[in-house]
Amino acid sequence: MIPQDYITAWSRVAPWASQRQVEQDLIISRALVAIFSDPFLRGELRFRGGTALNKLHFPAPLRYSEDIDLVRTSAGPIGPVLDGVRAVLEPWLGKAKSDPSPVAPKLRFRVDAEGEPADVRINLKIEINTREREAYDPPIEILFGIENPWFIGRVAIPTFSREEMLATKLRALLQRNKGRDLFDLDHALTVFDGLDTARIIACFRLYLEKAETTISRAEAQQRMFQKLANPTFFTDMRPLLATDRAKALTDETLKTTFVRVMKELIDRIPGDEWAKAADMRERFGV
Repeated sequence: MIPQDYITAWSRVAPWASQRQVEQDLIISRALVAIFSDPFLRGELRFRGGTALNKLHFPAPLRYSEDIDLVRTSAGPIGPVLDGVRAVLEPWLGKAKSDPSPVAPKLRFRVDAEGEPADVRINLKIEINTREREAYDPPIEILFGIENPWFIGRVAIPTFSREEMLATKLRALLQRNKGRDLFDLDHALTVFDGLDTARIIACFRLYLEKAETTISRAEAQQRMFQKLANPTFFTDMRPLLATDRAKALTDETLKTTFVRVMKELIDRIPGDEWAKAADMRERFGV
């Protein structure tokens, strides 16, 4: 879709392992500028999720991320919002496929990848959470820009506080089996100065409360050690990293990452210690 020279130029900004990842990163960057340059959409949406952490909040992206996760800010029919997203993206991405949902409708775009066979396509999913409209911390805006021969643009993107971003990332870590969630949290604990971990836990509990669910410290610890025992838990992360960072990913760095997130976040969740936590720490050497 994008000329080769432009993808090569963007690889200096997004040094991911494959050309397809670099091209998709460039497409996502342009899509973000397009969406949030529209006054209506900018008032209706906030940017959240792993892509938001890596593109907006981190000083430099830790990893490649393939989707755009958005959160609705107001009640009412979602149709005008989806139509607005289509209006700013379809002229250059082609027609989107709609995936309706009462709580998380999606638009899916498919475009040809430069230099790849016709059956190798770039898939871009844009998901809008329509249920969690409330921000528990005051929303913020972060300036985002793209400068490439293919496209140039800048826009202030509405998003959430660092603590609230990490609260939803902590929830994701405990509710699904993706190692990237652990690494995103660890990286945030490393690069964010003055991070309020107590506020992360407080926001985490508010999100669980809204969903009418609970996760105690014991439950969280049990889930974390189950992940550590799962040999596939960490396998999704390496393909998302720049080559030099992927080579530096060792069993020791994995253990360090696990320990930091356990100590700074999991062990601060209210509740009693899991009965087997001490045995598990000894078993895994953490």
